[in-house]
Amino acid sequence: MRTSYKIFGVLAGAAAIVVSCGAASHLRALQPPTVPAVQPIAAPVITTVPRNPFQRGIDIDWYHYQGQQVTPDALATRAYLNRLHANAVSISFPFFMNGTRPGSVHRTIATPTPGQLATAIGIFEQAGMYISLRPLLDEKSLGRSRVGWVPSSQPRWFRSYERFLKPYAEMAQRQRVNEFIVGTEMKGFDLSPAWNGLVRKMRGWYHGTLACADNWDRLVTRGCAVKIQTVDAYSPAHSFNFAASWEQFDRRLQPGMVETEVGIAAAKYAWHKPWILNWPVGGVDPQTQAQWFTAACKASRSTHLGGIYFWSIGLATTQPVGPTLASQTTWTGGPGARAIAHCFRGIAR
Repeated sequence: MRTSYKIFGVLAGAAAIVVSCGAASHLRALQPPTVPAVQPIAAPVITTVPRNPFQRGIDIDWYHYQGQQVTPDALATRAYLNRLHANAVSISFPFFMNGTRPGSVHRTIATPTPGQLATAIGIFEQAGMYISLRPLLDEKSLGRSRVGWVPSSQPRWFRSYERFLKPYAEMAQRQRVNEFIVGTEMKGFDLSPAWNGLVRKMRGWYHGTLACADNWDRLVTRGCAVKIQTVDAYSPAHSFNFAASWEQFDRRLQPGMVETEVGIAAAKYAWHKPWILNWPVGGVDPQTQAQWFTAACKASRSTHLGGIYFWSIGLATTQPVGPTLASQTTWTGGPGARAIAHCFRGIAR
């Protein structure tokens, strides 16, 4: 769960900047104003990627843009993941609604097509990476946080969502994608019986692992009517002892569970509320971000989890250098990235 809202009292006399989760985390800066047209490419080589013993993962939050060249962007992103010693990647791709009341979902130009996703997936699979896919409801189009929201007509919404998912699930089967996360941060209705029908359809289209992403503050079993539960982990710390806080949280989880999102703003007191994207500070504090990542990574191993994914990067030829005041959760090119690489390298050895 990553939200932005006004907060009071954490930093004296200041209120947090209200920032859309979608706009901040989608790394719009990665999108150049003009790029050459996409060139035809050869079909990617399909490989069978085994489940890794521990998923050293990075989240890609992919908002496609007109004229994006998927192949060079995916190749450059794969090279960056290799430098981080990652062996797993989770690709989130957006779907949209027109506010909270309509009962249907849709794609836009920002939603990668199944073919574009297949191209990127093939490139990551060639490096032997574990691949998971996550359709993610765009909060800006919803007009509120997806956490706690419930469709006004669940039957209508699920029929629409099934139509949206089908070509992506069929592509995932052709590409032998390891895992498909059918619902993310849907805690308002992730225990609805309506998921049973969707999952039955999904199992006809896709034969890999189906999973559901829980929120850190509400862990359930059989969410989205599937066995495999992951967690988007934004639990607050209660002191500067980040290691103890992470171990305490992780011991609430089932052994082997995967943390599908770990992120934090590079702000001095962000550990009080790590789901806040932007803080009213005069300067960023990348060391807090790096220390948070180090503690989270080490705790995930000591508590015998199945993996950890850090949120997030874009699919791009170059990654931004951060964090900055305008993009406080960015960690690429800074101490946060070095902390991730150091921990992943140690695990790989």
